[in-house]
Amino acid sequence: METITLHKFSHEEYWTQEYEKFNTLQPGSRNHQNTNLFNVGSRDNPDLVVFKFKEQHINLTDEEWRKLCFSPYVHTKLKRITVVVEKVVDGDITKKIRVSRYFTVKGRKCGAKYFWKQREVVHVTFDLVNHNVYKTTTQYIGRKKNTTVMKNPFKYWKKDHFNLGEVLFDLDLSINTVLNNLNKFIENPQYYEKRDKISVGLFKCKKALINELTKKDFKFNSKLNKTNNLLELVSVWFTKVRGIKTPDKWMHYFTHNYPGIKPLKKKDNNLIQTILKEEGIYSKYAIKLFNTYTDIKLPSYQMMLEVLGIHLLRKLNPELLTQKYNLGWQLNMELTTREKINFVSIVNSLLVGYNFEPQNVNNVISDLVSDHLGRLKVRLLREGLNPQLKATNYDEFVEEHQEWTNLVDEINNTTIITHIYGKDFLNHIQQPITIGDKTMTPVVLRDTYEYRNESTIQSNCVKTYIEDKDTCIISLRDDKDNRITNEFIPKGKNKIMSNVQSRTRFNQKVSEDLQPFVSVLNLKVKETSKEGVYKKNQVIKECKFTGKLENVEKRGRYYHRFEDDLPF
Repeated sequence: METITLHKFSHEEYWTQEYEKFNTLQPGSRNHQNTNLFNVGSRDNPDLVVFKFKEQHINLTDEEWRKLCFSPYVHTKLKRITVVVEKVVDGDITKKIRVSRYFTVKGRKCGAKYFWKQREVVHVTFDLVNHNVYKTTTQYIGRKKNTTVMKNPFKYWKKDHFNLGEVLFDLDLSINTVLNNLNKFIENPQYYEKRDKISVGLFKCKKALINELTKKDFKFNSKLNKTNNLLELVSVWFTKVRGIKTPDKWMHYFTHNYPGIKPLKKKDNNLIQTILKEEGIYSKYAIKLFNTYTDIKLPSYQMMLEVLGIHLLRKLNPELLTQKYNLGWQLNMELTTREKINFVSIVNSLLVGYNFEPQNVNNVISDLVSDHLGRLKVRLLREGLNPQLKATNYDEFVEEHQEWTNLVDEINNTTIITHIYGKDFLNHIQQPITIGDKTMTPVVLRDTYEYRNESTIQSNCVKTYIEDKDTCIISLRDDKDNRITNEFIPKGKNKIMSNVQSRTRFNQKVSEDLQPFVSVLNLKVKETSKEGVYKKNQVIKECKFTGKLENVEKRGRYYHRFEDDLPF
């Protein structure tokens, strides 16, 4: 056998920061966060060694880089990507066609003695004899080597290593670059030239690959050239050589739900019918639906089918099934036929009467299923009441949700519940967080009155969470009393407190400018949990009429199968 190279493309990026041989520190200052210092402390020698920044060098040639990189006073890095298309022939017969990407990174810290090196090699191999596709990934970190091999890995193809965007990202090639003070950005004058060079190189590799796969089949050649990435190219080639029957728009289902060769053979190589059969949702309606729409989410279809049944599912707007919903354990709830009909009417109204974008429907359906039916209704049933979902549109649902929330609150009015936390935890968490010119202060909610206040100000139903023993509610507040309500629950074997939802007023998602405050709070809570500082010593329920005290033993909602966000 002989390996013949069809096309080869390579690109290198050199990056170097030069430092002075000295550094000037302010007398008596221990805070170096605002200085341009470089830490070369290591795990074996953690003492801080710092150098003062001098100059940054970009767009270097290989010769220029070699003149700089060996100085002990530079922080330097080299990144190289090579893409190769080749074929393996045995005589006059082509056995395999392979496209490979070699990614190498090496560098050295300022003041360090030796260079470090990492490599990643990705092979995508087309087996022309057995009509299979293999993806092999090998990572070299130090002396360690890790290799994974996947056969026909269409639904496990997490990263497209051959995509232009991914290549630019791996090379750290961006339109902006830092100035010499490291605080401001300017446009990289060679960005577009380099991007075009890489784009042309990748295109030629793709062209060489397609030409070898299709030979003189011009129609198939044209079809492969229309693909947007390597995964699509591989999928189109595989379905053709395997004779798999697909609808007009099938790529989403193939790359997300590929069932395997054996199941396909049992259903006469029909992709949609095989997927539905394997998932246990085979029906005439499902076949028609999945052949008509391009991106129905299987988990969403399965969830709605289990909740509603096939007859009511037919009345559901199919656009609602193109979204993925963070739901799970609530599927066990029992609804009357009338409630199911009302459920369908509410969610359909989101797209018709209220013009919600399909991607924004998730919050509403989560509120409806998780909170309204999965929590409030269950609580009222436990108290001997028989609440029914009577709302038929979104406005009526919001009104009904508030009524149920108030009803649960009335039930809670006969008691005062107090969450007793350790002083060290409260002192640490409730310190103000300042980012830029804005400050927000965390407040740990500890009793019924604080929960009700938070619920009133935020227009949410957090007040009904008061009996969740292991749940910790922390309210982030600014000087104008704008708030972010955060729910923390223990997760994992070590019961580390983790944020499962953060919402502003009216259950809105946290904006990007406020997200850093949530991130800092998450880190602080996680640290206290790991270090054993987080302690909820007791949750006490006091009867207003009798003065009787008792410990609350009710566990939080996280003990169900569902562990994703639950809206307040």
